[in-house]
Amino acid sequence: MTKRAVPLRNMAVLGLGFAVLAAILYYASTVDGRGPTVVGISLTQHLSGDAEQALTTTSLEVDFSEPVEHVSAEGSFAITPGVDGAFSWSATSLTFTPAARLPLRTEFEVSIGPGVRDPAGNEMPGAPERFAFRTVGNPTVVGSDPADAATDVALDAPIVVDFSTLMDTASVEAAISVSPDADMALRWSRERLTVVPLAGWESNRRYSLTISAGAQDQAGTPLEHPFRLSFRTVAAGLTVETVVPADAVAGISLTSPIALIFDQALDPASVNEDLLTISPVVAGSLDVVAPSGAAGLLDTAPRILRFQPSNQLDPNTTYQVTLGPGLVGADGTGMPAGMSWSFTTGAPTETLSNQVVFLADRAGVANLWAMNPDGSNQRQLSAELSPITSYAIAPDGRAFLTGDGAAIVWQRADGTDRRILTDPGVVEFDAAYSPDGTLITFGRADPALGSGLGLWMRDADGSDPRPIELPSGQVASPPASPPTPLPLLRAPRISPDGTALAFVDETGRVDILDLELKQLAAAPFVALSEPVWLADGSGVLVAGLPAASAARPSPYHPHSAVAILDPAPAELGATQVAALHVVRMDRFATSVRATAFGAGASRPAVDAAGRYAFIRLEAAELGRGTLWVASALNDPGQAISLPGGETRSAAFAPEPRSMVIGEPQPGGVWLLSLGSGHVERLTTDGWQPSWLP
Repeated sequence: MTKRAVPLRNMAVLGLGFAVLAAILYYASTVDGRGPTVVGISLTQHLSGDAEQALTTTSLEVDFSEPVEHVSAEGSFAITPGVDGAFSWSATSLTFTPAARLPLRTEFEVSIGPGVRDPAGNEMPGAPERFAFRTVGNPTVVGSDPADAATDVALDAPIVVDFSTLMDTASVEAAISVSPDADMALRWSRERLTVVPLAGWESNRRYSLTISAGAQDQAGTPLEHPFRLSFRTVAAGLTVETVVPADAVAGISLTSPIALIFDQALDPASVNEDLLTISPVVAGSLDVVAPSGAAGLLDTAPRILRFQPSNQLDPNTTYQVTLGPGLVGADGTGMPAGMSWSFTTGAPTETLSNQVVFLADRAGVANLWAMNPDGSNQRQLSAELSPITSYAIAPDGRAFLTGDGAAIVWQRADGTDRRILTDPGVVEFDAAYSPDGTLITFGRADPALGSGLGLWMRDADGSDPRPIELPSGQVASPPASPPTPLPLLRAPRISPDGTALAFVDETGRVDILDLELKQLAAAPFVALSEPVWLADGSGVLVAGLPAASAARPSPYHPHSAVAILDPAPAELGATQVAALHVVRMDRFATSVRATAFGAGASRPAVDAAGRYAFIRLEAAELGRGTLWVASALNDPGQAISLPGGETRSAAFAPEPRSMVIGEPQPGGVWLLSLGSGHVERLTTDGWQPSWLP
């Protein structure tokens, strides 16, 4: 090779290198000249199958086409409504994590504005499409098998519950219960829970499954409403559901019928005078009847075998009852064998003065009972075959009213002169005596239409029913055939001086009618308890929710009883329970004023000395809560420590600084001394007690 060839080769190599370098620089300059773009915006946690329905614990993820300057991207990120949070990065992905849970049922929009740059300084061309999403509401149960109130369910049938979203399985399993108790296996398949009875269900038994509001979805959001399901299993034969009076119960009313309630309709032709024997012998009549009152609205089948004594039973006497063989159901199903049981009657008194009265179902069906303030001489007052849900005692203690949400019954304290006050074709409810004992006030409705029939009153002995006339367009007595359902008016309560009437309408609005001026004042609110007059008659206390809330008192449905006015039947969600509070409404006022009792306060009670009590409820169990006592309406009150910590109801006693309380765990009626804090158990069962002067 010549010396001339070497430089030529070197020049060729250099030329090739320059060409490659030029190509690289050209390619690099071309790429760097393009700004970054947003590949997509997404939720990190969303409903299964819906990428735009966010769980409340979600973060927002923004994916870029290439690495970008973090500060420029974070500064361009915006979420509306505004949310505090923090940014983090993983390669080309930006994650925005909210500082707190996002609110439920809220529309959000995420945008990336101009100014995002890559490391070479190239800006993002234009703004990407905004990303819209909505947060979930509370999870719900969307279906079940069997359906609620199902009958003839197979003894090995599982219960299937479908949720609206994926759930936190541990919280659901802690919140679920079956009554009567049964061994269960819980199995999950995405949103579906299957409850398998390990030993099978009992035949001809009514079961209820409850999932409390403590059940949560993946994000920890509780159920919107507690879920309740009841069903009855298939019958193996004619079966007794309830015996009245129940076996081995003492203190039974002298006017009590003797009855057996069966699981199906009976054949009246199989009944004869020798079928039921009673010792000592009692004269009376034996027949087959359908349930009455509220029970009859739900069930018209003649499935009660009832013996009605011709006269009162003897006091303090044990009766032995035997049902012989031969009774047959309407479908021809027989009863495998007879049965025998006993009960003991009590001793009636002329008046209920200085007595504690309460509801109890110890005799087979919920009825009114009474006892001395020390718990002695417990005896049954009413003996209805339809469960009693409310009662009122005449101020002189010589008569009482009971109600089951459909019929009102008047009776003397000694058990005599029982009268059903409610006429056929209507339902009556929320009965109360006026403070002076001269009047009975109550509500009336048409069960066929599911329509209110206004507020009514009677004389103290239950006679002369007449409508209460209301001004301002409120309807007291509708025409014979109203074209549309009329409002259901609830809980009429007369003031201590007898000059005003407080009540609640079907939306929960609180009304006070001045009986002398015929002037009606109304305040928007969602009242979930009956109005309770203050001791001086200047106004009332009610518990409930703000008018703007979505809650309403339990609606009235055709062919049903009227539920008591209370948060429990309303089946409130956890958020609504937390918003419960007690308010005051004065006469002639058009608004309510909050007391200092705080969140969750319900079931207020007032005594003549100006003391107040209320039950603070928790979402997991609306039937009971913590008892609080306050000295004034602007006093937040003090929690009362009780056995088990929970109370269903409470009432002030005539004995100074005392209360009677119902159903703290482990159950029953208790006497509480507010001064010493001493608690004495009076009964092992019962609820809704009151102590009469």
